[in-house]
Amino acid sequence: MKKTLLSLLIVSSMLVACNHDDDTFKTYQYDEQRFYMLTADEQMWPGGEPLPVDNSYSIQWPASNTFSPDVTLELLQRCFHDSTANSLSEATNHWLSNTWFYEEDAQYIHKKTVDSIGNPEHYSYGRLEGKIVRDSNLATFIFTTETFMAFAAHGNHTATYTLVDLDTKQIVHLNDLVDTAQLGEVIVRAIEDLTVNKDVYDCLFDEFRNAQKFPVPSNFFIDSTRSCINLVYGLYDIAPYACGIQTVVMPIFWLSKHIPLTPYCKELFGEGCSFD
Repeated sequence: MKKTLLSLLIVSSMLVACNHDDDTFKTYQYDEQRFYMLTADEQMWPGGEPLPVDNSYSIQWPASNTFSPDVTLELLQRCFHDSTANSLSEATNHWLSNTWFYEEDAQYIHKKTVDSIGNPEHYSYGRLEGKIVRDSNLATFIFTTETFMAFAAHGNHTATYTLVDLDTKQIVHLNDLVDTAQLGEVIVRAIEDLTVNKDVYDCLFDEFRNAQKFPVPSNFFIDSTRSCINLVYGLYDIAPYACGIQTVVMPIFWLSKHIPLTPYCKELFGEGCSFD
């Protein structure tokens, strides 16, 4: 499968349609930045100092009607974890105005827009970025988030991958490729036996070092250049925060020796991908 990176276009404060060479796949670019100021009384923050909050996002998204309503809603749910939004605009505005930092009923805190933020060492922020990677008939939506609470020991970040088959216009789930009920034990072998996963093994929590099976994440992406399925574990899932997000690499030919591949998986990776 030939890999093509769709460039991320920067368009300020507007929603526009961007046409690419392939007319069968168009994207929306929605990019906007806002600054918010949270203020509180002396009981909340020492000296009553204002606490700035910076929220921003930059998103690539399919053109309207590219996918069915059900697929679009699932995409919004997976990317934004928002079960109430029916469109990209609605989801991103929910994200910008969410209450992840404070309780809505806390009357001693109020929010207002500002043009700039103060001391970067003492403010909270949330950032979300989305881009699309086109790989033959697959489009992979990559959503990354980063948040930091003022005065916290460290921030938090996530990476969510969602694959869409542009031929069927359906989201590709891991159980479309292999039987996930059998995959937990295979992940153990991939981490223990494959050199490419040595760094993952070195970072594991103690309880996972002798585990018979691993939890199977729903988050994954395909690297067609190396013919691999890569499973993605978030912070703290299997390793300490300091090790970051963990990716377990499973070459498809190696994987086929340990678990049957579905007909769809064999078709996706092409002739010669399977041991059987």
